[in-house]
Amino acid sequence: MRGTYPQLLAIAALSILFVGGINTVTYADLGANLKIFTGSGAYKISQTEAFFKPFEKQTGTKIEVRSGPNPLELLKNWNKDIKAKGDVINLTSYEAQEACDAGYLMTFNAQDISLDAKETPITQDFLANSLFDCAIPTVAWSALMVVKQSKFKKAKPRVWADFFNPKKFSGKRSLKKSAQHTLEMAIMADGVPANEVYEVLSTIEGQKRAFAQLDKIKDLITWWETGDQSIKNLSQDDVSIGTAYNGRLFNAMIGDGLDVTLVWQGQIYDYDYWGIPHNTPHRDQAVAFVKFATSPQQLAAQSSWMPYGPMRTSSLSFVKEHSIGKMHMAPYLPTTKAHFIKALKFQERWWRSTDGLEAQKRFTNWLQGSLIWPDKK
Repeated sequence: MRGTYPQLLAIAALSILFVGGINTVTYADLGANLKIFTGSGAYKISQTEAFFKPFEKQTGTKIEVRSGPNPLELLKNWNKDIKAKGDVINLTSYEAQEACDAGYLMTFNAQDISLDAKETPITQDFLANSLFDCAIPTVAWSALMVVKQSKFKKAKPRVWADFFNPKKFSGKRSLKKSAQHTLEMAIMADGVPANEVYEVLSTIEGQKRAFAQLDKIKDLITWWETGDQSIKNLSQDDVSIGTAYNGRLFNAMIGDGLDVTLVWQGQIYDYDYWGIPHNTPHRDQAVAFVKFATSPQQLAAQSSWMPYGPMRTSSLSFVKEHSIGKMHMAPYLPTTKAHFIKALKFQERWWRSTDGLEAQKRFTNWLQGSLIWPDKK
C-alpha cells in the first residue's frame, strides 16, 4: 500500500538531515549516463533548461532523454528484467500511486531530498499530502475557469456557481467534453466544498445534483476535446466563459493577446512526479538527479519557462520573470497561496473506481439525452 512521508518518516529525523539547499551540495563527477523518460513539447523543453542541462554541467553525467507512451507499461516491463532500461521516469499522480503499489519504484529516504535554506522539514515545505514514499512531486498544473473581459463590463463570474448561472451571466460556455473535471465543477457550483467533492459524487444524489447544474447550461455549451480547441472556443465571439488548462491559457494570453481573466478559486489541479525504477543500473546518479531537480531553486527555474507550479513553498520566493518575456510568472502559477483557495486535487483513482466509471457512463447518456437514474443506490 502506498505511504506518504508523514507515515514513513519521523519529523524529528527530517529536521536534522542534509543541511542547506541545493547550493550547498557538492557533486563529485558522477560519470555514467542517465536515461530519463518524460513528456514532450514545451514540458520537455522546460525540463531541459531547468534540470537536464544544469545537472549535466554540474555533475558530468550525460542525460539521454526519451519519451514513452505509457509509463506504467514501461515500468512493468522493466520490472521483469535484472536491470531497468531507464533510470528516472516522469509520472502523473495516478501513475505514481499505481507504480508505488506495484513495487516498481525505489523508496526514497529523507536524505534523498534537499532541504531549503531554512532547513524546513520537507513535509512542511512540499504541498500537503503530495509526498509519496517512492515518488517525489515536481510540478502542478490545473484546469480552471476563464472569463472574457469584453463580455462583462460590470460584475464578472468569480465562482463555479456563476459559471452555471446563465440568467445572471449570459453567453455561451466553452466546456471540456468529458465527465472528468466537468462533474467536479458542477458539484462545486452546487455548493459542495472541494474536500467533499468525490465523497458527494460517490452517491446517486450527488451525481443528480451535478447533472442538474449541467442541465442549466446544456443548450449554451460549446464543447472542446483538446487544449487547442479550448483556446479556439474562447476566441469565438459568442463565448463568454470557458474552461481551459493554465499552461494553454498562458501561451494564448502572452503569445496571442487573448484578453481574459483567470479565475483560480475552485481550480482543479494535479501533480507530476519523479520516480526511479527499483532496479536502475545507475542508482546514485538517479537519486542525485531527483535531489537536484526537486530542490527549491530548480523547481522555480522550470516555472520561468512555463506556468507549472513548483511543489515547494520555498520555491515561490525564487520565481521570477519568464525566461523570454518580461512578465513575472507568479500570477500564472497554480501553487501560490492565493490561487490555492478552495482548490480541488483531481483524483484519477476515483474516476477509475466503480462510482467514477458509472458517472462517466451517465455523462455519455446525458450528452445523448438518454440519462435514466436507478431507483436505488
